[in-house]
This record gives sequence, C-alpha cells and structure tokens, in this order.
Amino acid sequence: MKQLCSTLLVLTLTISCQDLEKTNDINNIFLEWNNDDTPGGAIGIVKEGNMVFSRGYGVANLEHGIPITSSTVFYIGSTGKQFTSFCLLLMEEQGEIDLDAEIQTYLPDFPRYSSPITVRHLAYHTSGIRDYSSIWYLQGTSYYEHMTADETYELIKKQSALNFKPGEEYSYSNSGYFLMAEIVEKQSGKSLKEFAQENIFEPLGMYNTTYLDDNRDLIRNRAFGYDKKLNGEGFNNLIRRFELVGSGGVYSTVEDLYLWDQNFYDNQLGTKGQKLINKMQEEGSLIDGSLTGRSFGLVNSTYNGLKTISHSGSHGGFKAQLLRSPEQDFSTIVLANRSDTDMQSKSYSIADLFLKDIYQNVDTNKLALSDTQSINISPEKMDALTGHYLDIKNGNVRKVINRNGTLYYYRRESSQDRLEAIKEYELKMVDQERPTELKFRTVNGNMVMSYYSDKIHRADMHRFDLDVYTESELEQFEGKYYGADIDRTYELKVHNHQLKIYIDGKQLSEVSSLSSDVFHDSSLGVLFFDRDIKNQVVRFKLNSPRVRGLIFEKVQTK
Repeated sequence: MKQLCSTLLVLTLTISCQDLEKTNDINNIFLEWNNDDTPGGAIGIVKEGNMVFSRGYGVANLEHGIPITSSTVFYIGSTGKQFTSFCLLLMEEQGEIDLDAEIQTYLPDFPRYSSPITVRHLAYHTSGIRDYSSIWYLQGTSYYEHMTADETYELIKKQSALNFKPGEEYSYSNSGYFLMAEIVEKQSGKSLKEFAQENIFEPLGMYNTTYLDDNRDLIRNRAFGYDKKLNGEGFNNLIRRFELVGSGGVYSTVEDLYLWDQNFYDNQLGTKGQKLINKMQEEGSLIDGSLTGRSFGLVNSTYNGLKTISHSGSHGGFKAQLLRSPEQDFSTIVLANRSDTDMQSKSYSIADLFLKDIYQNVDTNKLALSDTQSINISPEKMDALTGHYLDIKNGNVRKVINRNGTLYYYRRESSQDRLEAIKEYELKMVDQERPTELKFRTVNGNMVMSYYSDKIHRADMHRFDLDVYTESELEQFEGKYYGADIDRTYELKVHNHQLKIYIDGKQLSEVSSLSSDVFHDSSLGVLFFDRDIKNQVVRFKLNSPRVRGLIFEKVQTK
C-alpha cells in the first residue's frame, strides 16, 4: 500500500490511502476533460483540513500543449466576489467603512434616487442598481472588448432609474460589487489589487492569486479560456481584454483556494478570530424580513439536507465553483478553462462520493422541500398547470408542458427540468442540485406560478395565451427607437416573418410576439409597446433579467 501511495504522489495525485477506491470514480466525473488536445480543468477535494485529492485534466494552452496541474492559474469569475466582500469587511473592522451608510458617503458624485442606497445593499444584491454587464449587452457591446473602470462607472451613473426600491427585492448585480471595489479603493487609498494582496493573499500564502486590473499584466502559469465551436469540432480561443475588478477580476489556483477555504475555519486575517467569518456568512434580508439566500459574496443553500456555502463563476471561457459543506469540514474546488461544462453538477457529484453515507443519516426535519417525497396528481390537474408564463419584472418567459404524463419546466427549448408534485399545486424540479420549487395559485381567474430557489421566493410568473402577429401586422412596429439610458438607437425591421432589432446595422436580437404589443427574446428580455391616442406605436419599455424599465422613444418610422 505504501508503494502504491508513493506512485500516486509522483503522478501529482495527492489522495489519502483510505480514499484510493474513489480515484476512478473521480476521474470518471472529469473523463471528457482528460485529453491532451482539449481544455479541461483542475480540482481539489478538501476533507477535515487536508487536500485529499488534487489533479489537473486537459490542457491550459492548446497552442503550446501545456498541461493543466493543480498549480495552473485560472480566472474564477464571480467566485472572486467573496474576496471583494472580505476586503469591505476588513475595512469595516478597521473603522473605515460603515455598511449602513449611504454609498454617496464614499462616492459623493453618485446620483441619488428616491430611496437611499447603502453599502450593505450593494453586498447583498438588494440595491436595485442595474447590472453593467447586462447594459453592455443591450448596447451591443461584448465583455471581450476593453472597458475601463472609469467608463463603467460613468455608465452606471448614467442610469435614470433603479430596478426597484433598495431593500425590497434581490437581483444579482455586478454593478454593486464593482461599486464596492470603488469604495474600498477610495477609502484605503490603494487599488483593490494592492489592498487584497496586503491583507488577504500574502498573509495566507496565496502567492498565485491576484486581481487583474490591467489586461497587459503577465500572469505566470495562466490558463487560457476556450469555447467549443458551434459545429462541436474543436475550440475557439476567447481573447479577453476584461480588467474590471470587484465583480470579478480574480485569478487563482486550486492550491491557493484551499488556503482560502481553510481560513473560514480558523481566521488569520484582520484582527483574527471568527467574528469576521461569521459576519461574512450572515444572510441578507429584505425590508419585509424575508431572506435572500445570499451573504457577502456567498450563497447559502442545502444539498441532500446538508448545509452548503458556495459561489460559482463563469466568464470568457472560464468556469469556477468553490463548494463548502462546513458541518462536514468538506469542500470541493473546481476550476475550468472551457465554457461547455456544468461546474455545480460536477461539484455535487464529488460531494456524493464522499458524503453519501452522511446523506442517509440526515435528520429528515432538516431536509429542504425538494427532498420530500412526490405524490401523484390527476391528468386534469396537470393540464391546469400547463401553459406559457411571463415574469413581467425580469423579462423571462417560461412554460410548463405535459409530456406523456410527466410535467416539464422549460427555460428554453434546450433547457428542461422534470417536475414532480409534492402537493397538488406545488412541484419540485427533480434534477436540480439546489432545492427548486414551483407553487401555483389562481389570481383573478388567471394562473400564477411562483418560483422558489433554496426555499426563497424569487419570481412570480403569470400565464398568458400566445398571440402571433402576421408579417404585415408586424410592420407597425418598425422604426428607430432611442434609449437615453444606454445612449443607443435600436432599429426594428421585419425580415422573414420576424421582427428583428439592429444596432448600427448589426442584428442584436430577433423577438417573437407573446401577446398584444408584447414581444420577447430570451437574451434581450420583454418589450412592452405603448401607443398614442391615434393608436400609433410611440415607444417601448424593455425589461430584462437584470435591467428593468429601459425606455426607448420612437424617433423615426420605417
């Protein structure tokens, strides 16, 4: 046995002897990564304070054939938000920042709205500030292009309205974390990169972790991000010039993230002790007292009845997931340089290998609603729930269909979730790792579907009947429309029986009619058209998942 363990160490696998039987199972989870001509990723498995398994699969740089190891540096996307949060909390501990102060205390040139926005609102994604990455898309701008911090700050300031009153709702906002970085920098007099280096990365020995705030900087052992080609044969190199920090910007390794993970059990930063860690994990709440499921750059959830703390990341061909089961002293770290992978599923699959015996002994009183037993409902009741549903606030369209006696929830044609009933008008998504439920009720004669994730109410969707326009009827919507908040003119034209949206001659979207004067595109959102007293189309309002209420005034007919 000692000889076998030594052999594995030579192969850069570090796994305890008692867990050797799991090696093949772990490798099978990452089988499609384990090639010398495809991108892949690195993983780390942490058990009771030790890295019991770490390995790289695939290639970090396809052009040079550089293999991935556990020391390969990856962009970790929004997984890095927890570092921004920690910087903010360190500054609060130092007495430099008040979380309940209005953000204008630190950003005096930021516009004021009808209700105050606090620093805490930014951290909990409850500020209502429109998401800058979504605005970029609506402008026809790609995040692969270069956008400076100053340009992004001015873009956020330009917005004439919020998505909602601060504190009333939860809506994920990269803008909030970008502004947190701006606050840290202004109050500390240092860049976020410098502050994190001095106060987090160097003290923990995370020497291969950094914020990239200048895309010209060199990063040793960096992986490149890749996207699978549309024909499925080979990969495209995603060349990024992205350099914004706060909402993301962190490069790291499996080995460094292990050190960060362990600091949650024995904090060595700031004044040390667990007070700072406990604060970071405090779950946010709304004005009505309901919880958001989010803490400071972290997601609080359950899996198979066990408490989990995590955050994923996805950007420019990179994927990341850091999943912790604190009560079991167990974590998985998964980093990838290919966009065609489900990081959460892989993380939970690893957890299944190590924690399956614990699942069986979990107190049933702690189980989430999604873990409860299913019941049978009649075909008539199934049919009563089917149809198309519109989330008016967030611009999402979903549908529930009955397929051969089984209900399915469709986000889009390529994304379906099988449903099972747990009560007559409550359904759970069977194949979702995180508890996800749909609850139905009738309001004024119409069916309303409420969406719950981690037992938290996320959205209400109203059922509607599809209303399809003929090509000649679509022509009344043609013309040019100007959106002042994004400083762009959309040109709407009918082509091949579809209403299409163009910016500077380049197609942005192809929208389909939902009902009278309402159109939708899964990437763009929902367009609500207004008419004047002569019944002429004069404007439309756009609601998308992270940007609501954008007004486009008609400035020219076709």
